[in-house]
Amino acid sequence: MPYLSEGNMKCIAYVSRTTANERGITLPAGLSNIVQMSRKRNPAAQITGILSYRQGQYVQVLEGPDLEVDNLMAKVTADPRHKDLWVFISERVIERSFDSWGVSIFDFIDQGPIFKTFIEHHQQTLNAFTNEQKKRLQAFIHLDNTNTVTAHHYDGKYLRLLAWPDLNRTSQPQLIMSLCVKLTKKPYAFDSLVASEEFGTYQQVTDIIKDFESLGILTVSEPALNAIPEPTKPQDIPTKKPSKFYGAIKRFLGMG
Repeated sequence: MPYLSEGNMKCIAYVSRTTANERGITLPAGLSNIVQMSRKRNPAAQITGILSYRQGQYVQVLEGPDLEVDNLMAKVTADPRHKDLWVFISERVIERSFDSWGVSIFDFIDQGPIFKTFIEHHQQTLNAFTNEQKKRLQAFIHLDNTNTVTAHHYDGKYLRLLAWPDLNRTSQPQLIMSLCVKLTKKPYAFDSLVASEEFGTYQQVTDIIKDFESLGILTVSEPALNAIPEPTKPQDIPTKKPSKFYGAIKRFLGMG
C-alpha cells in the first residue's frame, strides 16, 4: 500500500526518559515490546519514522496522516514507560523524511544518512532551539555540528576517509566513489582536490567533504612538518588507471 506523499501530513518528534528501577538504574524497559508493536502497527497506519534509544532516553520521529500520528502520540504520552517527554517537532509537512519505519541504535543518529533529510526539512526549527534544548537532544543529535563548517575551513588540511558513505543515498555516486578511493588510501590535501578540478568547483568539493564529516567518516588533520608538498596544478597530478577491484565494484553497482 503506497504511503501518502502530500497533504494532510504531520511530523511529530519527541525525546523522553525511561523510568528508573528500584535501584535507580535506567533501563529500556519494554523496548522490545515497543519495537514489536511499532513494526506491526505503524506500516498499516502509514506511519514512517525512526526510534532510537541511548543513555536512558528515547527519541522518536513519527510521520504520517494527521489523525494517525496524533492518535499514536496520545498513546505514547499516556505510556508509563516514558517520562519527562518533550515534543520538539510538531509540524505539518508535505514530504516525508523517512520512506519506511525503522529502529536504529546509533551513537549519534545524525551521523547516518537516514537522519540527514529530517534535519534538513526541520533545520529552521532546530536552529531556533536554546542551548538548554540543544543539550537535551545532545545524546542523539549534535545540532551545533550541522552548520559549523565555514568558508576555507579545509584549506591547507589533509583529509582521510575512515569508511564509505551509502552510495545508494548519494547524488553522483560514481564521482563520490572515485573521491572515496582517493581519500581512503592515505591523507590527501584538500587543496589538491580542488586544484585537480576532478570533483567540481571549490564550493562543490567543500560541500562533499562537509557531508563526509557530518557522517563521522572523515578525519581532518594538519600537514606534517616534513610532509612532501603534493602537486597543486591539474597538469601535475599523475593519472592512474582504475584498479580491477574498483572496476568490479562499479560494474556490480551498475555504474560501469
